[in-house]
Amino acid sequence: MLCEILETEVESVEDLYRQVERLNWTAFFSPDKTFIVTATATDSVIRAPALTLKLKDALVDSFRKRTGERPSVDKIAPQVRVIARLHRRKLSVSLDTTGNPLSQRGYRVAGGDAPLSELLAAGLLRMTGWSQFCRAIHSGAGKKVFFSRVQDSTAKKSAEASDDSSQANSRRIPAQILLTPDLLDPMCGTGTFAIEAALQLLNRRPQIERKFFAYTALNVFPETSLRQSEGVRRQIRSMELSLVEVFDRLEKYRVGVLNREEAGKGLQPPIHCRDYDALAISSAKRNAEAAGVSKLLNFEVGDVSRLKIASPEGIVVMNPPYGVRLGEEEELRTVYKGIGDTLKKNCRGWQAWILAGSDQLAGSVGLRATRRKKVFNGGLECTWSQYVLF
Repeated sequence: MLCEILETEVESVEDLYRQVERLNWTAFFSPDKTFIVTATATDSVIRAPALTLKLKDALVDSFRKRTGERPSVDKIAPQVRVIARLHRRKLSVSLDTTGNPLSQRGYRVAGGDAPLSELLAAGLLRMTGWSQFCRAIHSGAGKKVFFSRVQDSTAKKSAEASDDSSQANSRRIPAQILLTPDLLDPMCGTGTFAIEAALQLLNRRPQIERKFFAYTALNVFPETSLRQSEGVRRQIRSMELSLVEVFDRLEKYRVGVLNREEAGKGLQPPIHCRDYDALAISSAKRNAEAAGVSKLLNFEVGDVSRLKIASPEGIVVMNPPYGVRLGEEEELRTVYKGIGDTLKKNCRGWQAWILAGSDQLAGSVGLRATRRKKVFNGGLECTWSQYVLF
């Protein structure tokens, strides 16, 4: 989040320097803090490098004039980030109050090839019904939880009536899908889907343990505000479930609601990570430990084509390769077709959600998609498709 401290028009780099230098920068942060200036310029005679340099000089000279000291530049981990944008003659100078983006959860200590955005993974999971199931577990609901494929009440009644009138037709896709404590990512990579699913199950808010936000280095936030933020943090933490509570509630849902007497099932992790690459599984384990959710995840090295499941219902999520380079997409169509064949054969009763890099790859799965949504993974437009396997 940016806090704008100056908006003005400038005619030249000298004019820019004068207007920035006369700001009382000591009111925003002290000279013992490190800083960095990031600037962009569009449709302007002043280029971004000159804008960055002049703004930095003006800031430093302003400190020297008022305090006799100057803050140091830190390009790696600055405490204060100054953001400048110049469009034509209009200059905007802001302070970053956040620091590292909130979309970066902080648990990815081990990377991989093209890892999925944590924020995107969390949003995609909400579309599957997993978040709905987690909310029911948090509230201690004593009834079955369903994912509804229909949006409005009229359509829902029509779909339910249609299903009721065609019980004999076992090929009809149900309007409501039973949600259970089973989630599987058979191409997990560094484990982003699984970790985000575990965080939702624990009702743990992202970055709740984060120690540094950029606003804490600024003078514009009083000490009372900092104490209030700590109070909010403690209140949010109080709404989390412990691992013991999660396993206990999952067992009660399986046995008390679903009437499934599965010996020892409550002690087994409900979220399953699988990948053919042992290094990816190792990275996923490290990330899960950093996130504090490893007890909720089961890890297995294995190819998706050899996937076997025991539970009658659940959610499959996966993020297969996209093939963004020329010629790769054509080769990947066979991979996507194999994924579809495996799901159809081995995952009946489940719903699967696949993030494909294009409509062509999504179509190569060879299954009828019951829902599709366009989303962006970075700058790449992808298709998030649901397949009800029956």
